[in-house]
Amino acid sequence: MVTKKNKRKRLFILLATTVSFCLLILYAFIIEPNRFVVTRHQLNQQFASNNNSFKMVQISDLHLKKFNNRAQHIAEQVNKLNPNVVLFTGDSIDKVEQLDGFDRFLSLLDKQTAKYAIMGNWEYWAGIDLKRLTKIYATYNCRLLVNESILHNYGDRSILITGLDDLVSKPDLIKSLQGLRPQQNHLLLAHSPVYRDSFSSDELAKITQYKPQYMLSGHTHGGQLSLFGFAPLRPPGSGRYVSGWYRDGAIALYVSRGLGVSVLPVRMGVVPEISYFEWFLNSA
Repeated sequence: MVTKKNKRKRLFILLATTVSFCLLILYAFIIEPNRFVVTRHQLNQQFASNNNSFKMVQISDLHLKKFNNRAQHIAEQVNKLNPNVVLFTGDSIDKVEQLDGFDRFLSLLDKQTAKYAIMGNWEYWAGIDLKRLTKIYATYNCRLLVNESILHNYGDRSILITGLDDLVSKPDLIKSLQGLRPQQNHLLLAHSPVYRDSFSSDELAKITQYKPQYMLSGHTHGGQLSLFGFAPLRPPGSGRYVSGWYRDGAIALYVSRGLGVSVLPVRMGVVPEISYFEWFLNSA
C-alpha cells in the first residue's frame, strides 16, 4: 500500500530529477558554450630571463556564427593579455556569410600585434575564397600561412613559425620549410592534431633536421561533451587526441579546446578556452 508520505517522496524525487535535467540542458546549451577561460602555459622555463619572454595567444575553432557581445569580450580579453603574436589555428568561421562578422572581430584586435593564421576543415567545407580570406587577414596585420613558414623577429631572437594546411586539403611540411634554415625556436601550427601521427619518413627526417619544439592544434573542441574526463564524440582528424598537452612524441603538442561549437550547439565539461603561452626563447 502506497502511503501519502511515499507519494510525496516519489513526487519530490521526480520533480528534483526533472529540474536537475532542465538545468543541465540549460547549462549545456546556453551557459557553458558562452563562457570562456584563459589557460596559461609556460614553455622552456629553464631558459627564463627578463628579456626572452615571448607571449603567444592561440585562438582556435572560433566558429564565429555572428559578431556579438561574446565575440567582443573575447577580443577585449586577447588585447588585455598583450601578446607578442596572436595565432589562429583554424575553423574561425563556418560559412561565407560569416566573413563580415569575422572581419569586425579582427578589427577589434590590436593592429600592432602580429598575427598568423592557418586553415581549418570548415574554411574549406564552406568554400571560402582563399584570396578573399587572405586579404581580410592581411588588413589586420595577419598572415595566412598555407604550407608556409615565416621568420618572426623578436629583439635579438627569431622564431620560425610554420603553418600547415589542413588534412582536408594537403599539408606539406617539406614545402613549408623549403629554402629556410633551422632555427633555435621553431613552432608548428596544424589544425588537426592527428597530423602529428601521420608524418611520412621524409617529413620525419625534416623534423629531425629542424627540431621544432612545439606544435599547436585545435579541431577536437575537447569533444564538446566530456563525461568525467571522457570525450566519447570527436570529429575525424582528432585521432587519439582530446585536449591539453601531449609530450610523448618528437614534438610537444598542445590541443586547444577551442572557443566555439559545431554540429551540435552544446558544451558540457569542456569550457571554451583562449590559450596563452609564455615561451622563454633560446638564444640565436
